[in-house]
Amino acid sequence: MVRVTIYSSGAHYGPLKPAAPLRYDMRNVTNPPRQLRGNMDGRSKKLRDHLINDKDFLALLETIQNDILREIERLQKLECGKEVQVQVGVGADKEVDTTHEIQQSREIPEQECSKDADSHDKGRLPSDGEDTGDETSTNESQCDPDNENEPTVVVNCFCHLGRHRSASMVEELARLKWPVGTDIEVIHRDIDKDRRSSGKQKKVAKSSRMRGDNGFAED
Repeated sequence: MVRVTIYSSGAHYGPLKPAAPLRYDMRNVTNPPRQLRGNMDGRSKKLRDHLINDKDFLALLETIQNDILREIERLQKLECGKEVQVQVGVGADKEVDTTHEIQQSREIPEQECSKDADSHDKGRLPSDGEDTGDETSTNESQCDPDNENEPTVVVNCFCHLGRHRSASMVEELARLKWPVGTDIEVIHRDIDKDRRSSGKQKKVAKSSRMRGDNGFAED
């Protein structure tokens, strides 16, 4: 499982803190017409449909998507590598213990083995194919999907006020097809702020969905 948290924000209200590893400046993308900006923000499908026809917006959308996919792949490989190392380490410890038991069994005098055959038989090493119940199952996945330390990709798209271009980009990114098991979280930091009221806002707009969930409302 990889979580992708995508922020929209406005440079007018200061940078995102802490800074996201993946940051994209949307201010070079042409702003939508005033009649669209007046009553709509990036959560509006009509506004996004206008921006999706802008070649600069579309090119940046593709760039961000590819960057996120590469980061997801990198984190998945890193997590799988950690799990493989743990599994190999456990197997190595068991092999050392088994070798020690073999050495001990060889030190038992033959006379004791003949006098106490039953006792020795109880302490003998299992033969090939015998089930001891101590072996690690080979059917278990090397990568545990329920890892408590969930790897996260943090992305920040920002424009001037964080209401139109950056918010639209974040919404469009959330609607793309992502690898199975990717948890997409959308946070609009400044979308409800009024620049005339010293940056005060009602609340941070936040939504989250798993791939395949149609939880986003359309206008």
